[in-house]
Amino acid sequence: MMYLFFCFIVLIILGSLNLYIYKRLIKKFLLFKYFHKLFAFVLAILFLVQIIFLILRRNQYEYLNDSLYEILAMLYAPTYCLFFVTLILDFIRLVLALLGRIDRKYNIFLRLLFETGVIAISAFLTYASVNSALKIPEIKTLNLQIANLKKDLKIAVLTDIHLGKNLHENFLDQIINKVNLEKPDMVFIIGDLIDVNPEHLKSYISKINDLNSTYGTFYVVGNHEYYHGINKVLNLLKTYTKMKILLNQNEDLGFVNIAGLSDLAGIGKGLYAPNLERIKADLNTSKPSILLTHQPKAALLYNLKDFDLILSGHTHGGQIFPFMLLVKLQQGFVYGLYNLNQKTKLYVSSGAGFWGPSLRVFAPSEIVILNLKGK
Repeated sequence: MMYLFFCFIVLIILGSLNLYIYKRLIKKFLLFKYFHKLFAFVLAILFLVQIIFLILRRNQYEYLNDSLYEILAMLYAPTYCLFFVTLILDFIRLVLALLGRIDRKYNIFLRLLFETGVIAISAFLTYASVNSALKIPEIKTLNLQIANLKKDLKIAVLTDIHLGKNLHENFLDQIINKVNLEKPDMVFIIGDLIDVNPEHLKSYISKINDLNSTYGTFYVVGNHEYYHGINKVLNLLKTYTKMKILLNQNEDLGFVNIAGLSDLAGIGKGLYAPNLERIKADLNTSKPSILLTHQPKAALLYNLKDFDLILSGHTHGGQIFPFMLLVKLQQGFVYGLYNLNQKTKLYVSSGAGFWGPSLRVFAPSEIVILNLKGK
């Protein structure tokens, strides 16, 4: 029911945006003077396609094959980019009106040149926003000091890879290659690794084992693993990978604790709900402790003062401007490094992949390399 309400709200917004583009850009441009009906038809088809994707993308019968899914996921970008371009043009018109120059007649050639430039910019922004989502994430390096850490550590942090119908084997291969070039001491995968029926990943999920590090790869579940059957996902990962799966568990490496708190989605599902007390029972507080938890909101819900560093994802850095404002309201954190208290730091990654439409705007993806030093 909640998802249907979400779809309804999104469709109202999308319909309004497409109508606004038609009324305030298509009908205003001299360039499109004789093509209004054609572009009205194009925008109507675009809206219909957006409806189809929104309704069918989560369907258990998977009516959309991977290729069709990839194409439809990109078709939100034109509406998004044209809306903001139209909004800027309306702002310019408002300024001209206030200056008393709105009725001035401009040279027809210059006007057509300006309109052509606007369309070219819109096309570039559409490409750039889609490419920002689909491209292999860049490396972000972060240097942190941790009290009582006896040896320096280099840690690769991966969140929100979202392997599924849009991001596939090649995407995973290139992430692995980038991480391995950094020669980390350990790798953390902090939820939302899988975003499809896990059966579809049997042919290549074992490539996770190609991640090379001194102490291995540690993994905690995210909310999307629950959406596709948490037990099926865990069975897949236990069968095909050698990752250390931390379900409310702590791994004592002798010089540091690595703990994993299950995702908050487990509370509603009644499976593998977060259990901090279980973690603390095995936690040697005389050593530095790192907690992996997919949703940063956990830092607001639980007392995490025993941990020196908390690593999260989930937010995608907002993914699409201005939705980071809503993320802030829902999660309490959006992106970057936060000091929770004098001892405890929280880092929220924007993630390597994306969710839903192939769009990232003012929220680039990342692979995080943490250089931890003792103090």
